[in-house]
Amino acid sequence: MSKATKTEAEFLALYSKLQANFNIVIEKSTLGGRGLFATEFIKKGSLIFLNKPTAYGPRANCKVKKFCSKCYKISDLCYPCEKCYTFVCSEICNVSTDHIQLCSFIHDYWKLRNNGENGTDIATTLARALIYLQFLVLPKEQKDLLKLFQRTEIKAKFEELETLQRTFFIPEHHIKFMNIVESIVKINSFRISQNLKNKTIELRGLYPLSAFMNHSCIPNTRNIFDANYSMAVYASKDIAKGEEITSCYTGLLWCSPARRCQLYKSKNFWCKCARCNDKTEMGTRLSALNCLNKSCIGILLPKIPLDSQTVWVCNICDIIIPPKNINMIQSILGSLVGSLRLDDEFQMENTVLQRLAIFIPYSNHIFVDIRLRSALKLGFTDDVNIKELSESRLELKENLCRGTLRTVAALGAGDAHLRGLLLYHLHAVLAERARRSPDLYEELKSEIEITIEQAYNILLGDISAPPDLELRRVYLGPGCDKPHEERFFILDSKYNY
Repeated sequence: MSKATKTEAEFLALYSKLQANFNIVIEKSTLGGRGLFATEFIKKGSLIFLNKPTAYGPRANCKVKKFCSKCYKISDLCYPCEKCYTFVCSEICNVSTDHIQLCSFIHDYWKLRNNGENGTDIATTLARALIYLQFLVLPKEQKDLLKLFQRTEIKAKFEELETLQRTFFIPEHHIKFMNIVESIVKINSFRISQNLKNKTIELRGLYPLSAFMNHSCIPNTRNIFDANYSMAVYASKDIAKGEEITSCYTGLLWCSPARRCQLYKSKNFWCKCARCNDKTEMGTRLSALNCLNKSCIGILLPKIPLDSQTVWVCNICDIIIPPKNINMIQSILGSLVGSLRLDDEFQMENTVLQRLAIFIPYSNHIFVDIRLRSALKLGFTDDVNIKELSESRLELKENLCRGTLRTVAALGAGDAHLRGLLLYHLHAVLAERARRSPDLYEELKSEIEITIEQAYNILLGDISAPPDLELRRVYLGPGCDKPHEERFFILDSKYNY
């Protein structure tokens, strides 16, 4: 493998000075471009590295119009700054160092066009482009580091910039720089976990070291985001010396055709990893479709998984279905999925589910996603607490958690973030069963303790972690010597994820 360039080596040296046990290097990757590699064995659960965002802001698909440009909280109390027009939610945010810097930049370098827009309209335009504004106010040495990152060659419409140009006179060198930033952010940014307690918008950020991690559909890391949006990368499984350190750019439970299509559209490459090359996806059959032969109970799977135009073949009757038919079915499925809504009664439109069942088996990723959403929502809404679930609903939640955990395990995902979340919800079910029937506690005690301990180790420190995670571990985890009644008092509090 080729060694890192001088600039990359200097970049790594900067991080190694800030962190103890820094065990990674930048090398040429067989996955494409460069990647991060372990210089020694890294044990599962170990912190690999930390990095702060160079810049962060709303995700490209953000639908929220009114949020603070400093703290990103969603609030109707937000008002446009009198000087720069960006939204702020309070005087504290208005006089913050970050806002003053941004405010001065907009006021000094960009001039408003006379097109009749009011303050709120201008603030909304600026809100969509906040991440690019953050890059513009970076010091020169940080801007210089941007040349290290890969850029997309895909020419797409840059709506945020076009909208800005209709509102402001923007210097040409700023326009050129924002186009460069967009080409970098598009393929190198990470989605930041959402802070459920503070009701902030969904964010993305450019993390300098994390940007060197290549994609794998079976990654060996998980990401933890703290309250300051710093990103900690942990080993989700043991990593051998010389092994590449990878992250997953898509949904872990998406099927291979969906993942590969999304990666091509957003990152401009077709994934060829072991999972994508396995038509059964490690036995999970997430991609499977029902056989189109009505008298057959078999499933259709792609003959050559890495060929997007391959035929699909039934595993029982061997019927061969051409790609155009498969594409049509997947288009129908996409329309049906778009109409699905999980209501407060945890029910979905029966006619839609019945139509889905015509095309896909129970193992398909669409049904897996429905089960996952139901597992996480049951007993954890504003209206329905887990204590209020019927016995049948509690049993349903447990079965959904266990089933989805089996799928995650089959994929070889290790201690992925999703596994931690499912373990937390499984723990919540078991603890609630023991609360209702104290005689069951000794029987369930071991699993109650193991599930919360493992969930705690995976989710600790993440801003999206359940608010009662630590409290549950203290009172219901291993080593607690409190009386039974005291152990379960926390379940009488309204700590909902």
